[in-house]
Amino acid sequence: MRAERLADCIREKLGRVPGLHSLILYGSLVRGDFVPGTSDVDFFAVLEDGTDPESVLRKIKPVLEGCSSSLNPVEIDVAWEWLSNLSDPLNLGYPYKFLTVYQRDFRENHVVLLGEDVVDIIPEYSLDELLPGRLEGILRNLEHFSGNRKMLHILAGETARLMAFLNGSSLRKEDVLEKLEELGDKEAVKIYRSYLAERRMEFSEEFLGEFIASRVEKLKKKRNSLP
Repeated sequence: MRAERLADCIREKLGRVPGLHSLILYGSLVRGDFVPGTSDVDFFAVLEDGTDPESVLRKIKPVLEGCSSSLNPVEIDVAWEWLSNLSDPLNLGYPYKFLTVYQRDFRENHVVLLGEDVVDIIPEYSLDELLPGRLEGILRNLEHFSGNRKMLHILAGETARLMAFLNGSSLRKEDVLEKLEELGDKEAVKIYRSYLAERRMEFSEEFLGEFIASRVEKLKKKRNSLP
């Protein structure tokens, strides 16, 4: 219901935007596990090739923020990509998680607000193609966000979610938490519970860094041990 009201508001107030091929709502609001004060509202803007992204974002972001404000999200997240790059986002464009490792969730939980659906354009990658790069990306971000405790909390939460996902969980928050508890990883459970409690920052930079590095190493070993 909340996703439908948001979609109606955006369609009513935005109208046609030059250079915008599609505007898509995805993530927890569509999936049904959105938590006010904890979750983001996630949008994906698909641009016609050659369009200036800043001109489109300046046009659409005030409307997206205004229509989403009553939901009390932590952030309004607007990802964008040019249309032609969707034929291979892993190599041509920016490899967003929702277009690569978490693509199944995006395929199953999205609403086209404006324009055309683009799901059929996007190739389905195997996990073997995606996981090494995703794990290396987490480690690069660990180094990049050194000294930024807020971003390290977010990265630690993403690491915990990836652990659950690779062990069979969906991306629904309750499923992720249940899987982490089933795995018996108490630190991962604490980190994810902290995230669910309006993203409380309860942990030191040292603790978060050690958690991320050690769990990525375990995921590498686990993947390498599979036939």
